[in-house]
This record gives sequence, structure tokens and C-alpha cells, in this order.
Amino acid sequence: MMDKKATFVDKSAAIADIMSLDAAEVIAGMYPRRMGKTTFLQTLANFLDIIGDMPRSQREKQFRKCAVHDLHPKFFEENFAKYPVIMLDLKTSCPKSFDDVPSCLRDSVLAATSEYTELLRKLLNCVNSGYEHLGLDKDIIEEEQDEIRRFINRVNYVEESHSTKTTHLSAISMMIPKLMKVLYRIFGCRSVLIVDEYDAPFMSALCHVKDADEQAKVQRAYSKFLCESLKNNDYLHKGILVGVFDVRGVGLGSGLNNVESYMAHSGFAGARLTENPFQHAFGFTINDVWGLINDYVDNQWPHRPAIDHLELGHFKRDLLVGCIQHFDGYRIGQVHHVFNPYAILSLIRELRLVKSLNDIDYSRYSFWTETGSMKVVETIKASSAQDLSRYCKYLSSSFLRQSEYRQHQGPLAEHMSLDFIDDAAVGSIGSQEQPQFPPDVDKETREELADICMVRSGDTFHDMQSLGREPLQASTIMRLLYQAGYIVPIAKDRVGIPNSEVHRALEQFYERVATQLKISTNLLESIHEEMGIYKCDLQRFSRSLHACMVNIPGLGEETSERFYQTILSSYLFPITRSGYAIHNEAMMENGRADTLLFPAPGHLRLDSTPTSYYIFELKRYDGSTTPTSAARTAMGNRRKVARYVFRQAMQAQTQIYERYYPTLADKARKCDLIHVVGVSFWMNRFCMIVTKRRRAEGANGVISWPVVLYEGGMEIDDSVDYDRLGDRLEDAENGILREMVVNGHFVALTI
Repeated sequence: MMDKKATFVDKSAAIADIMSLDAAEVIAGMYPRRMGKTTFLQTLANFLDIIGDMPRSQREKQFRKCAVHDLHPKFFEENFAKYPVIMLDLKTSCPKSFDDVPSCLRDSVLAATSEYTELLRKLLNCVNSGYEHLGLDKDIIEEEQDEIRRFINRVNYVEESHSTKTTHLSAISMMIPKLMKVLYRIFGCRSVLIVDEYDAPFMSALCHVKDADEQAKVQRAYSKFLCESLKNNDYLHKGILVGVFDVRGVGLGSGLNNVESYMAHSGFAGARLTENPFQHAFGFTINDVWGLINDYVDNQWPHRPAIDHLELGHFKRDLLVGCIQHFDGYRIGQVHHVFNPYAILSLIRELRLVKSLNDIDYSRYSFWTETGSMKVVETIKASSAQDLSRYCKYLSSSFLRQSEYRQHQGPLAEHMSLDFIDDAAVGSIGSQEQPQFPPDVDKETREELADICMVRSGDTFHDMQSLGREPLQASTIMRLLYQAGYIVPIAKDRVGIPNSEVHRALEQFYERVATQLKISTNLLESIHEEMGIYKCDLQRFSRSLHACMVNIPGLGEETSERFYQTILSSYLFPITRSGYAIHNEAMMENGRADTLLFPAPGHLRLDSTPTSYYIFELKRYDGSTTPTSAARTAMGNRRKVARYVFRQAMQAQTQIYERYYPTLADKARKCDLIHVVGVSFWMNRFCMIVTKRRRAEGANGVISWPVVLYEGGMEIDDSVDYDRLGDRLEDAENGILREMVVNGHFVALTI
């Protein structure tokens, strides 16, 4: 069970949740692959099984060291090694035609029943050698000789006939129920049936069987097989099914209607199912990951002796941060910060080649996608581009903004500056949910995706029947990607991409489908167009930023300048996928500039779009002139605030020229334009002043940056102040964006 050389991650406490009387007699858990489902089921079987894969005393000794004993002592005594357990693996039972079904089922059933079949063969004719520890009653064994013999004859028939004909399906389907009956008579207790990858045959039929009628026959055969064992079976104590995809509507149907199905969002506040018995069973928690990092670095990492104590603390801290950023993001029920175990263990193995953090390049790690193909996702074809493109672009841009936002906000950001992260700090991070980037520019798409992924849809199930034969609706594709783990639940009304590893996989999926549809493979093209930055359109940018800002709740007069900086850099972050870089608190000759946005080395320049170097200097209005909160939106106060923030935005531009401009002009030498942007915020409103300068090279090679005037607007000869702008504030609804051009400079005002 436990290798002395391995680190043991204890998930045994979840056994009590799954076997709870509060859970249904038959439960199904559907979670992404590589989440440790099979390993947990093996642990579950070894705990419950009368036989087990090692003697009872040794198993008991091991399990008494585990959480299931420490946290649930009464349950331990009442359930340890008390049931016959049949573990059925349907992963390899994936027929490609109806004629394949008997042989596929036969092999799976014989493997699942082999241990107890061997026991019954030895008990036949009262041969009890080697099984005395089971405490079997010889009188009962003698009484049940005929029943044992009938079952063995059934097994012999199935084994010897090779069961390659569809007429053998009935005999194969009844093997497990008949075995449960015999075991009940011998042991006096009902059996537990565990089915791993129960969805595999159904999804295989969808992918490989092209004829709809034959596909339905395959699905009905497997549905009938599971019903025989799991429905109206007096000898079943508990049925536990685990898989990836929800197949209730594609073959399992209403036949097995006694199954309570749980997905990752089951157990969310407001969800139909308020509890999730699987929520502690799968994946690694942040404490599990921290334990693995410490164990490996302290005890197995070959380069540890060459690193001093302080640097070692930094190494562990940065490893944990890297794992959170690249492999975290899953959620099961009320448990957040769930990591993909395979990815974490693969990274730990890679560390043997790593001498320092500089040797770790997370962008080249694709552990989750390199573990074998997922035929279902590879089979997907889309029927139309519009909705699929909209969904994927929303998911990608939201993920990128979330990633940048969490660099500066939330429990992880708070601990990244520490020299050491200890157990208490890890507990603090793990106890808090990751913060969500506040803006919800496309609320309609967010709610639509949440409904598709987390609310069962009959139309979606019906459409899935054509998987492998016909293109699918965008909603069906999203639901499949959700169940496959490309998309995860975040809250009851929000889904997203879990981490950067999966984000890369989703980009690859979209590129393949977009190529088939002959549309742009650039997921963020429309986002860049909307933001305006890529094409140096600051007027468009001011509108998109305004649409973002008005949707941010909780911004008040106490909101700090640093938080506004985080919002701005997070909102801009998708542009980094087109070769731009963002630098906050950038060191310049005479201080630190708030935010720089500039083409990074290797920047891809499309068509004739000019490149620009952007500098943002931010200010905030603290509400000192507002007498009461009730007066904030009064006309007199709005004009007072507008006057103040306009003056602050001008001061921000002045600060750029006085403190940063020489350094800025030098840094921007290879760009076509410089945009000097002063912004002053008040709650979720702002004033933005933009000056545009174009690169000019003289005959002597000297570069200058003359101002490029925005067309139209007004000319003010003397000093510019708000009262001379002619802003008709009284004609504008509160918070409406007004655009002006003053002396060739662009002004956007939302006060």
C-alpha cells in the first residue's frame, strides 16, 4: 500500500464522507482526468474489503496511521474490512462496434471478480486453506456449496466460451449480481461495487461508432449491464461510480435513475446538491503540495547542500507560488485550491534536473495535456464560429486578467514578499479563496457560460449524441470542456480556466477548431480591437476602460492609488499576448513611473500598425471636498470633483515630463509613438488626459518627439482649467463618459 520511499498524501478521511448514510445508495462523481481518482478508489477498496490486497492485520496497521482513523474512529471500527468489494474498471472496456461489447465486458467483469472467484473455487468442497483469517463459518459454506458451484459454472462458461457473441451479454451482465448473492450468503453482508471510469464505454461509442442505431445498441448494452448490478439489487450495500463525463443523457438514461450524480460544482452555496461527498477525495490541497515540496527539497533534492538556509527558503516559497500559478485553480464542492496531482508529481520529479529557480520554465511544462490524448476533445467539431469564439475569448481574457490581478491582490500576493513561507502562512493562503478580478464587462457571456456548464441541459445532452458524426453546438462543446477540466467552477454563477497550463491547452484546442472553421486563430483579437491599445487608439481605450470601471463594486473614496494601478495593469494584461510588456513602478531617472506598457523584444508587428510606448501616471481623489456621502452625486459636488480630478490629471502629465521624460524618450527609441497619459480616479470614475508624440529623426540622427495633435476640439490660449472646457455636466447622466479635445490633447471624463 505505502512505499517507504514515497511521500504519502492522505486522502483517507474522504472514505467516511463517501460511505455516509446521508449519501445515496448509488453515487457518481465526475471530475477531470489525472485528479487521482483511481488511486483514491484503490484506497477505498483496500479499506472496506474483507480480502484486500494484503493481510487484514497489515492493512489495519497502515490505516490506523491515517486520517480516517484519527477523524472518524467510530466509522473506522464499524466499516474497516467489513464488506466484499468488487472493483470494476471500464477504462479498457471501450468497444468500437456492438460486436466488440461482449468481449470488452467479459474481460472487465472477469478481472473485477477474479479475487472472489478464486476464494469461491477454494471454498468449493470446503477447502478453506489460507482463508481462516476471514472467520468463515464452515456450516454456512457447506450449506452454500450448490450456490457456489452454480456461480463457478457460470464463470467457467464465460471464460471458456470467450463470450464473443452478443447472445452471451445476459450471462456476463448477471455475473456481478450473482457473485454478490453468493457473498451475502457466505459473509452475511452486502457488497460494495466500485466502478472506475464508468463513462468510458459510453463516450467511446460516441467517438468511434458512427452509425447512430449501432451506437444506441452499445449504450443500451452498458446501461443494462450497470442496471443489473446497481438497481433493485438486494445484495448491494453501496455503489460508487467515478468518471469524467456526465453520461446520464447519452446512453445511461433513465434506466439507472437511482444514481445521485456529483460534479465539481455540487456542494456550492445555492446548488441543488448542498453536500459533495467527493470534495476531499480527489486532487491535492495546498497543504499537500507544501508537504511534497518540503519533503523533496529537504530530503531528496540532490542540489540542496549547495544552497544556504535563506536561499533555500526563497526556493521553497517560489516553488509553491509557481505551483499555485500554474497548476492550482480547481475546485470541488466547498474545497478550493485543488491542484492536479499528476502535474505536481511530475514537477517534483523534474526538480532533480534543477539547480536553481532560474532553471524552471513553467511555460514548457504541459504535464496535464501530455499524459495521453483525450479522444472526446480531439473528436469535437463545431457547427458555428460565433458563439464558440465568444465563449473562448471571454474565458481567455478573463483568465489573463485574473492572473495579473492575483499577482497584486489576495493572500498569495501578501505572502510572496516574505523570505520564508511556513505552515501557518500556507494555511492562511489555503483558507482564503483566490480574489476575483472585479470587472465583469461581459456579464451576459459570464452568466450564459455558468448556466451551460453547471445547469443540466436536455438540449446539450441530445446534441452530444452526434459527437464524432456531426459538428456540435457551441454550448455542447463548452459543457464537454467543462467536464474535461478545461473549464472549472469558480462560484455558482461563474466559471473560468483553472491555470496557465490548461489555458495553453484551451488555446491549442481553439486553434484546431478555428482552423477547421477557417476563422482567426487569435483568441484575443477582438479583445485587442475593443481595448484600442494595440492600434494606438486611446479614445477607444478610454471607452473600454470606462465600461470596465463602472462594473467594479466597492470602489470608494478610500480606495488606494495602488489598487487603481492593479486594476489598470490587470485590465491591460491581455495585450501581453501580442508581445507587449507591462511594468508597474518602473525605475526611471528621477523616480518610479506608475505603469509602463511597451513592445517587448520579439514583439509581433501586424500590418502597418504603429508601435507605441505608453506611460501612465495615476492620481486619486480622496473626497476631501465632499461634505457627506449623500452629497457625492449632487451637481455642485460633481462639478467640484470634476474640477479637482481634471487638475490632478494635468499634474500627472506634468510629473511625467518633469521626472521621467528623458528616460522615457530613450526607452522608446525603437517605437513610432509615445502616449503620455495622466489619469485621476474618483471611486469608479476617472479623468484621463492623453498627449500623443511621434518619433522624428533629423538629418544628424537626433531623435525628437513632436506632439501629434488630435483633430478638432477647442483652443485655449491661456492656462487650461476645467471651468474653461465647456463641459456641460448638467446635461450628462451621472457617470457618462464625455470626450473632448483641448489644444490637441485628448480628454476623457466620467465624473
